[in-house]
Amino acid sequence: MNRTLIAVTILAFGFSAFFRKLAVDRMHPYHMQIISGIIYASMIPVWYNVAPKQFEFSTTGVAFAVLCIGINIIGAVMFGLLLKSENAAGVLSVMISASPVVTILLSMMFLQEKFEVRHLIATLLTLSGLALFNYHK
Repeated sequence: MNRTLIAVTILAFGFSAFFRKLAVDRMHPYHMQIISGIIYASMIPVWYNVAPKQFEFSTTGVAFAVLCIGINIIGAVMFGLLLKSENAAGVLSVMISASPVVTILLSMMFLQEKFEVRHLIATLLTLSGLALFNYHK
C-alpha cells in the first residue's frame, strides 16, 4: 500500500469536511452541491486530456460509475444537512468515517475479499469508538 497516498487522502477528506462545515454554515447544502457540480463539470476537459486514450468501453463500468456518483451525491447532501443542523463537525466526521465498515462487508460478500482477524478487531474498535462518541449522559 502506498502510505503517502493514504496520508494525502486522509488529509484531503479531513480538510474537505472542515471547509464543507464552514460553507454550509453560510449557505444551504443544496447550494454547496450546485457549486460542486459546476466545479466537477469544469474539470471535464482536464480529466479528458489526462485520461488514457486507449481504453475498452464498458457499459457495466459506466452503470457502476453512475450508481456510485448517485449514491455519493446522496451521501454528500445528507452530510451537508447534518453539518448544517449540528455544531459538531468533528464528531459527525468521525461517526461517518465508519462507512468503510459497510465497504468491507460488501467487498467480502460480493468481491470475495478476505477478512483477517486483525480486520475484525479493527472494525470492532471502530464501532466501539463510535459508540463512545455517541454516548450521552
